[in-house]
Amino acid sequence: MKNTYRFFVSPASFSGDSVRVPDAELARQLGRVLRLNPGDRVLMLDGEGDACEVELTELGRDLVAGRVLHRTPAVEPALDLTVYVALLRPERFEWVLQKGTELGVRRFVPVHFARSLPTDRADGRKAERWQRIIREAAEQACRGRLPELAAPLGFADACAAACGAALPIILWEGQAPHLRELLRRPGPPPPTVAILSGPEGGIAHEELTAATACGIMPASLGSRILRAETAPIAAAAAICYELDQ
Repeated sequence: MKNTYRFFVSPASFSGDSVRVPDAELARQLGRVLRLNPGDRVLMLDGEGDACEVELTELGRDLVAGRVLHRTPAVEPALDLTVYVALLRPERFEWVLQKGTELGVRRFVPVHFARSLPTDRADGRKAERWQRIIREAAEQACRGRLPELAAPLGFADACAAACGAALPIILWEGQAPHLRELLRRPGPPPPTVAILSGPEGGIAHEELTAATACGIMPASLGSRILRAETAPIAAAAAICYELDQ
């Protein structure tokens, strides 16, 4: 059902071959915005890996009900990819969340770098908006699960968390092995990958030193200088292409 409307709903909404979703916003979107009616079909994603083709049977003011016609596993990347990305200007950070979700990133971790701007910070309203952007992108991409959005970390804590991945990488504009060299090393593909990507002002040398001391490997994306919002997406696309089987 590639061209069908897709929505994440709570797995508790399903009972056998029926589904009842007490969600006024979803009911408004289906009935008033999309002008769907009982008998129309949508795809409901339970957030636990299943995609259900649902025939709508009721559209109330705050309730959506339907009948499950088919249940199939949603295609979800096998690769566990975490992107530790610097807090950027809102529209740029949101672009990273949207495109990273479409590509298959499993987890986003906002990071405060030394050269992060004072205005580049997270708060409750931003986090709520970021969750909505991730959700909408995951629905568009027909993800089986919603990517996780972690609480912001300082750089040292981000390094401590990232070094637990089988392949931890920090994107570096200076002299460093090309990313493809790290991804095409002999041996089985790493099950977990972590990317650290810096702010618009770049990563400080002291931060690079601290990251490498933790076992995180510097990697270059080539001779061109990419924007702070472009670099993590370019790296995520390359990693998914090489490693996601």
